[in-house]
Amino acid sequence: MLLKIIAVLIALVIVFGIWVRVSPLPADRFAEKPGPNEPGAHPMTGGIKVVRPLADLPPDAFEALTSIAAATPRTERVGDGDDPAAFVTRSKLWAFPDIATIWVEGGNLHVYSHLVFGQGDMGVNAARVSRWFDRLASQS
Repeated sequence: MLLKIIAVLIALVIVFGIWVRVSPLPADRFAEKPGPNEPGAHPMTGGIKVVRPLADLPPDAFEALTSIAAATPRTERVGDGDDPAAFVTRSKLWAFPDIATIWVEGGNLHVYSHLVFGQGDMGVNAARVSRWFDRLASQS
């Protein structure tokens, strides 16, 4: 009996792992541009929105930041273009997807990064976006 329970649990874990990897991503999120629009770091449910004035950033900050995002391990560019540029980054073990959108509006560079499944991201989106901006600053 115990062996059957363990086998069922293992099967459930395997099915869950496959489901996370093959579930279709919500394509409408590739174009999301939520507020707030004021400069700063704005924690949100399951992610973060960071707004930085372009005047405080290196020239071509949008292009540089999208290149940095694209070079992030386990990240691919998705969506239909540059407004916004959209990326999916998957976690190492379970391949949970996070979606990040990057765009320029109102003289500011906006980055919105959030999870797809669940409610809490344990700060991974904020940490990733912070690393992206650190790399951007080091390139200037």
